[in-house]
Amino acid sequence: MDYQTLEELLPLAEEGKMVLGLDTIARLMAELGNPQDQLPTIHIAGTNGKGSAAMMLATILEEAGYKVGLYTSPSIMSFNERIMVNRQPVSDEAIIQAAQAIKASCERLDLHLTEFEVYTAMAWLIFADQACDLLVLEVGLGGRLDATNLVQAPLVTLLMKIAFDHVGILGHSLAEIAREKAGIIKAGRPVISYPQDPEAKAVIAAKAEEMGAPYLEVDPGDIQALESGQARKQRFSYKGQTWQLNLLEAHQVQNASVVLEVIQTLRQEGYKISDDAIARGLDQVKWPARFEIMHDQPTIVVDGSHNLDGVSQLKLNLQRYFPGQKIIAIMGMLADKDVSHAVSEILPILDQVVTVRPNTPRALTAEELRDKIVSIYPEQYDTIIPSDSYEDAFNKAMELLDEDTVLVIFGSFYYVGYMRNLINKKLGNDMNYG
Repeated sequence: MDYQTLEELLPLAEEGKMVLGLDTIARLMAELGNPQDQLPTIHIAGTNGKGSAAMMLATILEEAGYKVGLYTSPSIMSFNERIMVNRQPVSDEAIIQAAQAIKASCERLDLHLTEFEVYTAMAWLIFADQACDLLVLEVGLGGRLDATNLVQAPLVTLLMKIAFDHVGILGHSLAEIAREKAGIIKAGRPVISYPQDPEAKAVIAAKAEEMGAPYLEVDPGDIQALESGQARKQRFSYKGQTWQLNLLEAHQVQNASVVLEVIQTLRQEGYKISDDAIARGLDQVKWPARFEIMHDQPTIVVDGSHNLDGVSQLKLNLQRYFPGQKIIAIMGMLADKDVSHAVSEILPILDQVVTVRPNTPRALTAEELRDKIVSIYPEQYDTIIPSDSYEDAFNKAMELLDEDTVLVIFGSFYYVGYMRNLINKKLGNDMNYG
């Protein structure tokens, strides 16, 4: 379903009528029978890695025989991807039915909801209607005031890597950002954390202690990267047990180690998840636009990285998998991101850049992004090429490629989905989820 069609169905807040906090969505969900309370939930917050961990968990749990709801954002190809059951986007019919129920309730109660509140309510209705055994629920922004935080007693709370993003909303220090994200910790419910910066770790540990929540942070010393016999997979060991992972980024090994601890917690809660189910899940997990090699000859990588930490990881992975090769980039970014630091991090390894405007009012134009890059690296003016459209950007980049050149497309989830479609249309690619 496209967003324009969806918006016509939804009771979205008018400018000035939006009420921040959980009260509005709490009133709506109570009117709808609180379906979220029927769903055993794994709740995930963090700056980077939330979606990857969510998809790993959903894949493993499905392999273990459970019917799994998966709620993530943003979507890459269509809205329906935000709400999946057993890794398949739900139908337009299910979305329409949920939207109609929400609209009727909002009219009765005179409620005005944000887009994300409506999307979250729709997801809970659909997952309950489809009788999911488990729900993997990703926070949209922050945690403390996020609509998903209506969940009262998650099976386990998961905090992925905390880094700088949305600083105008969440805070300008890691401690402030961590405080917002740790707001999803619930009394007595287990908390599993990615290996955090000490500033963030202190906040999370203190919040867990305050809430009487058992807390475990994964120890990087328990993780060992191993040589892989397959070019497009990673092998690693965690606490002495070896696994194979179908995601290429180096940091995905740490994400997977966090997931393994979550699985162990679920086992302690009584869920039957065999080592074979874990192995199958990790070996076949797919997550689009996360260092996704979409095409060979020429090599085309699509990556949704959009903040300094994500771009730093992208740089490391490009150097790891394509050492010494020429790299051409298509780059589009939003004006409210830390563009200067992201550019400073990755531009030294890029030979040429084609700039493009993502399809959102928050985006920099291709010319504005070119000017930002040139303000940092004036000598690179001739290597930065603005484009008029996604297709124009793709065509200009393709003209720069030879057999030993890598094309990387990155900077915002708001446009990489369109670029994936374009690659598929022009060059062909298997783009199925599962």
